[in-house]
Order: sequence, then C-alpha cells, then structure tokens
Amino acid sequence: MDDQISVRLLVLIHAPDAVANTDGNLAIVAANVGSAKGLTIKQIGVFQVNKQGQEGFVYSEVFNELNGLKKFIKEQSKIGAKNGDTLMVYTVGHGSGDGSIMRLGQRSGLMKILAEVAEENDQKIFWWQLSCHAAAGLPSIDTLKESQKPLFSMTASSPANELSYFNTQAHLMEKMFIALAEKNAEIDPDRDGNVVADELKNFMIKNYGQKRGSLMYAADPKQVIFGLFGGLANKIPIIDKNNPQKDYPKDYVPFPKK
Repeated sequence: MDDQISVRLLVLIHAPDAVANTDGNLAIVAANVGSAKGLTIKQIGVFQVNKQGQEGFVYSEVFNELNGLKKFIKEQSKIGAKNGDTLMVYTVGHGSGDGSIMRLGQRSGLMKILAEVAEENDQKIFWWQLSCHAAAGLPSIDTLKESQKPLFSMTASSPANELSYFNTQAHLMEKMFIALAEKNAEIDPDRDGNVVADELKNFMIKNYGQKRGSLMYAADPKQVIFGLFGGLANKIPIIDKNNPQKDYPKDYVPFPKK
C-alpha cells in the first residue's frame, strides 16, 4: 500500500528502420532497469504501427485517418490496467518540421487520439515522442477538452527547429525510472508519493538539461503524472448503503449522515 506509482509502457514504432526497432527495445531495457530497482512497471509490448493500427494486421472495417490506430491503442491500453496507473506511450520514428511524422500524418492527429483514449478509458497517458523536429506542429494542451486535460501529458525529444537522434531517449527514461523506483527527492521533492507535472519538468531540466526539460507539457503544473490522483485514499472504494450505488468521480468526498 506504500507504493502509489504504477506504470505500463507501450512502445509504438512508425518507421521501418532497424535503428528505430533498436530504440524501441532500448526503452524496454530501461523499464527492466527500473523494475529491478523496485518500480512497478509492466511492458505491454513493442509494435510496428501505421494509420490502420498494428503493421501487418488489417481490421475488417474501413477506417478513416487514424481511427484504426486509435482502436489498436485503446485495446492495448486496457491490458493490465490498474486504478490510478500511468500508461506511458513511447512513439519512435521519423518526423518533419512541417508537423508530420512518418506513416501517421500530422502530430496533432496522434495527440488527438491519445487524448481521446485517455478520456474514454479514464486513463492517465504520458506520451513520450522521439522524432526529428518533435515539437513542430504539436498543439498546445490547452486545445484539449477539459475532460482530457487532467489525464494527458507529453514530452518531445527536440524543439521544432532541431533534429532528434536515435539511441538517446532510453537513457533519459532509465534515469526517470530509477528515480521513481528509489522515490528520489529530485523527482518527488515533497515526498508525497506522487510526481506532478512541475516536479517531473524540474527533474528533466536538472538531469536532461534546460532545453530538453522544457519540452515537458501538461495542462496544470500540479497535475499528477505518476501516482494516485488524490493520494492513497482514492484506492478505498465507496460503498453507498443508503442510496443506489453509483460511479463516483475521483474528487468525490463522501459525507456521512449523523
């Protein structure tokens, strides 16, 4: 009960290069290091994807734009899901300064479907993107629906006007996973068991440098990225013995009758 942080890692590769596959697999290695240190982290898998979903698999329906990929991600995001955990989606592939990424079109489209999956599954999603010009064409999180903002956050491997390089991000992830595992004060300075957006951003700036660390985005600096929204108390189920049982929002506070 002491450990509030639980992570699941989904790796999506949208480039046919062997080096992209290597980078995806290195993320799994980083997760294994975090797990060996005590972090609760599960790997969903490493998949080659395109707009239709997993490469090599064709759905029976005809999908427009990224609907097939959204369906695939939504299915994967349910695997091993636990209340309050964080689904970390790591995308790897080529990107352009015009806002497009290989096989998937505009980054804005991918961000949109990830935020939709977060909302529809009531799932925290942290999108870690590796591509050249990674921030190019990336919409502000303020453009998301109010119901999506508390659930979605993201980080990009490079500013809009710069290239990104393979075999770089897994090393950064490993530092983060180890800090989470060790409950390091650098990533959780108030030691409350949760890592919020500004704590993670400050950790990135200190360990990855100002430029890379500034590419961490969330709607609210106090938004929980890793950990339980509202703390451990939210793991206690609410049982209403006076009224019909309902689904209660995360910030619901029950008041007993005298």
